[in-house]
Amino acid sequence: MDPQGIIRLALVEDDQRIRETLVSLFALEPSVQLLRTFSDAEKALKGMPALAPQVVLMDIGLPGKDGIACVAELAPRMPNTQFMMYTVHDADERVYEALKAGANGYLLKNSSVQQIVKAVHELVAGGAPMSTSVARRVIGHFRNRNEQLGDTQNLLSEREYAVLRLLAEGLIYKEIAERLGVTPNTVGQHVHRIYQKLHVQTRIEAVNKYFGK
Repeated sequence: MDPQGIIRLALVEDDQRIRETLVSLFALEPSVQLLRTFSDAEKALKGMPALAPQVVLMDIGLPGKDGIACVAELAPRMPNTQFMMYTVHDADERVYEALKAGANGYLLKNSSVQQIVKAVHELVAGGAPMSTSVARRVIGHFRNRNEQLGDTQNLLSEREYAVLRLLAEGLIYKEIAERLGVTPNTVGQHVHRIYQKLHVQTRIEAVNKYFGK
């Protein structure tokens, strides 16, 4: 956030009605500054990096290049930006493609105003917000995947596995600490060991490598 605590956000959405609704929403939200809107991926790829938003709300079903491909191109160029998909698509393959492309959150378009604003703040705080139905499907996939992991699952201790599961649900260190009855520093130590064992550097990489396809 900037010195005044305002989150800088950009929006990529081709539907004019939805775009105008979100513009009106964020105009009434003092903690969020909507820098600019884009109607397609090509315009976003040209104009987004210079804006340096903290959060990008990205539709998937864009004309031409879709939102997942757009995130895949923007994420390496904008390492300090958090990308959140905002879409009607909740199919498993779309969710995992988005996460692998670099998305940090995944909201469905039936989310309430409060859920959208809360998710934006969670992203900036280090979380990975997802709509409830999407999170349940991701967790269900994890459970099915675990049955196929065999000895690979033994890479992590029981507590490390618990921490990684909660990371996958989008919880931040403080929330994980409260859930497990430990300190945030202890959670950080577990996460450091998880990253070492899985040879990754980020939450998304760890979740994808251990639970992903």
